[in-house]
Amino acid sequence: MPADEATTVPYPTRTMTLPAFDLLGYTLIVQSGGEQYEAVWGDGRWEELRELAGPEGSIYGVASLDKECPQGSYRYTVAVLAEAAAGREDLFPLHIRESEWLVFLLHDFGDQYGGFWQADPYALIQRLGWEFNKRVGLHIDLYGPEYRSDHDSMEFLMPVRKPV
Repeated sequence: MPADEATTVPYPTRTMTLPAFDLLGYTLIVQSGGEQYEAVWGDGRWEELRELAGPEGSIYGVASLDKECPQGSYRYTVAVLAEAAAGREDLFPLHIRESEWLVFLLHDFGDQYGGFWQADPYALIQRLGWEFNKRVGLHIDLYGPEYRSDHDSMEFLMPVRKPV
């Protein structure tokens, strides 16, 4: 593979460092995050989260593993920043550790998300000279305030670190 192919990916990317932060949201143990995304989108909870997030806020779709997840499953939490949902004891709390993040921009969620997973984001981060930060151990689908349909843009955040 030519050197330029080894360091390029078919999606716009950027890196950023985020301090630790907390989320509150709706959670479900699933085999595919699409199950929870579609449920929350379809039953009105998405709009509830959108209202909690406010006009400048985002909705976070977080895929994580914990001891409650059976083999082949993971937890998918659709959430907002904890400050936006303060006092909502009915929402699942999730702490995100500080990390450097590699951010992939998908211009059209509905048209690109499946292909993005076929390209394997874990392989893509390696092509860009990073490795998955297992200490954080999750990834985030970030739906900005402008996200209103499956054909809007979103960002996919992978916690990364430079290989040792």
